[in-house]
Amino acid sequence: MLAGALIRTPEDLAIERLNGANWERRDNDLTLRSVIQFQDRRIVVDENTTAEEALAIHQEIGLEHTLVEESGRYSIVHQDVVMTRWAYIHIVRGLVVVDKLSNRGFVQQIINNGLNLTDRAHSIFLDTTRMARDHANQWVRGFSDRLGRVDRGTIFGEGVEQDSIFGPELGRSTSKSVGWVTNFFGSPVKVRVSPKGSVTIWGSPTVGRFVRFLRMRILPYVIALF
Repeated sequence: MLAGALIRTPEDLAIERLNGANWERRDNDLTLRSVIQFQDRRIVVDENTTAEEALAIHQEIGLEHTLVEESGRYSIVHQDVVMTRWAYIHIVRGLVVVDKLSNRGFVQQIINNGLNLTDRAHSIFLDTTRMARDHANQWVRGFSDRLGRVDRGTIFGEGVEQDSIFGPELGRSTSKSVGWVTNFFGSPVKVRVSPKGSVTIWGSPTVGRFVRFLRMRILPYVIALF
């Protein structure tokens, strides 16, 4: 399985500038540092494009809970500590693919603050309602704003948009996550896309083909950048 959350970077931003992007700051009298470092592994996306594999390392303030004993009584002390998170990312011109949606925020912060960009990097949001219209035989569909007692939910199955109860209503509802089967990778594999800009493939294509799929089949549905 492959997954990624998408960030749009300025088209004129040279990929090499992201190597060593370093964001230092002070918080609660503690020095924090976050950095992007290339892993010296280039991945072929197509005959004209390669992706850089990188590690994004991020420090932030967290709470540590410590048990203390004084005069036979026990209590819990909360204190600020520096915690470290990390994300694996892949970079092509104009696009950064982050391993998990929960990591996208700090990766975006490192890019914008580490490079002091005027034209900033933005999280990508996707038009899954239009995707649902363009891709038949969906195996999963999240919906909201449906008329009736059941106004939101998620349906799983085969060809869920053809369901006798919910099918007719899905076309009039706002689509949340949507999944279909794609032949882009040769053999049929399941794909699921969320409007927040995360994409998951239930298969084992190469990272290069995954990035190519994102650029060719997913980016045309971008509706907003945040």
